[in-house]
Amino acid sequence: MAKQDQKASAAVGRAGEHLALAYLSLAGYICTLCQIKDHDAYIQTDTQTLTLQVKTASKTHKTSNRYAFHTPKKNVDVSDVFAFVAIELGAVIFRRGDELTSVTTYISPEEFMDEKQSMQKTFDSFK
Repeated sequence: MAKQDQKASAAVGRAGEHLALAYLSLAGYICTLCQIKDHDAYIQTDTQTLTLQVKTASKTHKTSNRYAFHTPKKNVDVSDVFAFVAIELGAVIFRRGDELTSVTTYISPEEFMDEKQSMQKTFDSFK
């Protein structure tokens, strides 16, 4: 990857992190951006602190009309929550880390239309 492409990719990733944390903050969660090896942020709920990994896509995958996000392989330390960000839609979907089953997670643009429900469902599952 060319140096300019790497900078652009890093900028998109940072934008996704900030967008995801903005959504969480507006929902009343206390968030701390940490950017350590396996996690991007910590989220404080009423009862616990959860780890967050943010995955960002700037456009749909070239062979499908879905966003493709690279996710960790099974049997590795994964974050409690994943935020999948579609930058061009300005939308975020939340999912539990232990529910991810593939090294690539595909999400259609239509799925992003139900983003508030995904946040509520994901965080309620930790209660």
